[in-house]
Amino acid sequence: MLSSLLDELTEVRRRMLGFIQHYDAIICPISPWTARPHGFDPGKDRYKAWSHSMAYNLTGWPGVTVPVGMDGDGLPIGVQIVARPWREDVALALGARIEKSLGGYSPPTGTCL
Repeated sequence: MLSSLLDELTEVRRRMLGFIQHYDAIICPISPWTARPHGFDPGKDRYKAWSHSMAYNLTGWPGVTVPVGMDGDGLPIGVQIVARPWREDVALALGARIEKSLGGYSPPTGTCL
């Protein structure tokens, strides 16, 4: 059973590598929602809550998350930048560039905790 799961994971990684070879990085949402307050439980939407990052977590590729704005409750909205294997420099450089161009990090305001 473990052997077949590892074989499936290897195939997923192979196919993902075939996709990213045409790009330096992928910039995409972190999740389908803005940030959630500490302790938030997605309940039956647990899969949906992590679906945007799971595929990249399985690959082991380098990635960073960067805040790009705030929602109406003052919680951060972010993007993830995922780079090719062994290209942490690309993910970090893009993350820094995006963050700098949007004014840098600002702590949440209001009563979001």
